[in-house]
Amino acid sequence: MKKKIIIIVIVVLVLVSATGGGLFAYQSYQNKKLVADVTSVSNLNMGYWESDTQSYGTVTNNISQDIYLDSDQTVSKVYVEEGQKVAIGDKLLEYDTTQSELNLEMKKLEIQGIENDITLGQRKLAELKNTTPVADTPVQPEQPEQPEQPAEPEQPAEPEQPSTEVVEEKSGDAYNYVSRTAKPYDGEGNEDSPYRFLCTKSAYVVGNYLNYLKSESKVAVFEIREDDKEDGTLISSWTVNGAAMEATDDDSKWSVLDRQEIPDEPDTEEPDVPDEPDEPDVPDTEEPETETKETYTAAELKKAINKQENDLKDLDINKRTAELELKKLEEECNNGVVTATINGVVKTVQDLNNLSNDGSAFLSVSGSDGLYISGTLNEMLLETVKVGQAITATSWETGATVNATITEISPYPNTGNYYGGDGNPNSSYYPFTAYVEDASGLSNGDGVQISMSTSDANVDSSKIICIDRAYVRTENGKSYVYKADENNRLKKQYITTGKIVYGQEIIIKGGLSLDDRIAFPYGKTAKEGVKVTDSDDSDTIDE
Repeated sequence: MKKKIIIIVIVVLVLVSATGGGLFAYQSYQNKKLVADVTSVSNLNMGYWESDTQSYGTVTNNISQDIYLDSDQTVSKVYVEEGQKVAIGDKLLEYDTTQSELNLEMKKLEIQGIENDITLGQRKLAELKNTTPVADTPVQPEQPEQPEQPAEPEQPAEPEQPSTEVVEEKSGDAYNYVSRTAKPYDGEGNEDSPYRFLCTKSAYVVGNYLNYLKSESKVAVFEIREDDKEDGTLISSWTVNGAAMEATDDDSKWSVLDRQEIPDEPDTEEPDVPDEPDEPDVPDTEEPETETKETYTAAELKKAINKQENDLKDLDINKRTAELELKKLEEECNNGVVTATINGVVKTVQDLNNLSNDGSAFLSVSGSDGLYISGTLNEMLLETVKVGQAITATSWETGATVNATITEISPYPNTGNYYGGDGNPNSSYYPFTAYVEDASGLSNGDGVQISMSTSDANVDSSKIICIDRAYVRTENGKSYVYKADENNRLKKQYITTGKIVYGQEIIIKGGLSLDDRIAFPYGKTAKEGVKVTDSDDSDTIDE
């Protein structure tokens, strides 16, 4: 009986194996018969020529150029005087670039700090989005009040002990003093990525740490920020390059705020007692602490995600604002000369030896000749629209069209929710001024529609690849196409994509050339290894 069962099982296995092998062979045969049509990318390319962007503005003759000095800016020379007429491009003043160069380095560190905050914020947001909310905690019923217990008799107060003030190493995230035990919150200790320490306003650096920087040729930056927070506004920073410093006393103390050595206080302490001999180190056998993951209810998690997303938006705005300020500082360092952006008369110039501290402009030019157009730029256009670019404006009142030239773009965005043209209404908008050389048909106060080119002069539009989105597939956030390889077989080619234009086309920024041939990425022929045939002819390409 057992022999019969064994024989039956063997027969069944043989039949199953034969059937599976047959199916596999049949599938392989069918796959070999598949042929995919491919089309040259040059034939699919729609091309892309960016159209002019539209905005709105106002014609004005009441315009001025006001130059304010930051607290750390120094003017080395003034080229004009009150009452003098100036034209666009005339020199007004020149900065001492020594301080600007220092400010430039500080601004780079500030941007680096914002970028680090963005990275941490994005990591935190990803963690929140991957967090599973917990159930809401049920409300516990109120417990009946317990009868009051008789008060314990007061114990006699302990006699007060004389206090010995001990300075804690840190207050929150900020160091009160930096010694060899301190750990930077960022940086690798070199000139490109110095150690960064967050310090309180009263913080000091111990001499033994400065000597460590010297011995190891390390670079460190000691920062003081508002509210003693890493994301607070930078108040002061002290950069120490160990390779360029002199050795100091290990016990000395150096103020972070004024970078001066703090004198020792009179010694009123008890005479030193000989130290006890050090105990031998005992291996640490404690279990490592496990991080307790914060839990959220569904409502709390949604609120935390919204807050984190808003914080990242604020950081992004701060970064772009700082990058604009960086460009301004770079211009100051490269040249240092400020020129007139309008035609007019110098209204005020302060005395270099007696500067006002009431917040007024150091130098002001009042427009007196010609008309100007005041408008705004979407933040996304700041990389392509520059000072000196021509624009076209059409009056809503008269229909007259004039040409103008942008003479100034503010480094600071408008406040409030302003929306004045193409683009995302949630974006920031930056004021600009354009001079109208021939203002025929325009009057002060006219509203105008503005048109300006946003094409990048360095990009050859004829080489931009723009194809139908249907030819591009996306999986796990990565885009790819099916491309014919050198053996005339399909292979998956990952690509970099840009924005969607014309409603259905997508710009290809990398991974594909006009000479490549691609297939429609859906259907039974959309597989790697499938033979291809050009859709322009009916002949199948041999293996």
